[in-house]
Amino acid sequence: MSQVPVLTARGLTKRYGRVTALNSCDFDLYPGEILAVIGDNGAGKSTLIKAISGAVIPDEGTIELDGKQVLFRSPIEAREAGIETVYQNLALSPALSIADNMF
Repeated sequence: MSQVPVLTARGLTKRYGRVTALNSCDFDLYPGEILAVIGDNGAGKSTLIKAISGAVIPDEGTIELDGKQVLFRSPIEAREAGIETVYQNLALSPALSIADNMF
């Protein structure tokens, strides 16, 4: 049985002037899979997540959700399609649970 990715990116690129923040990124996310995005500072991790979640619009490349090409122009559009981002925040309370900190 072959699985089809629920989320796919091909050739995602984002530039800020002369700086290329994301350079031709490809990935597939399959049903039930947890995909980790790791890398050095400045590798483009945050830019990739922002492109997927509609916080930035890629200069090049495509994103497909459930086999249909999408271009989110805002985080609200991504949220309506089922994509949400929890950003890193260093101002957490060790006295609260993970769920309470997210809330």
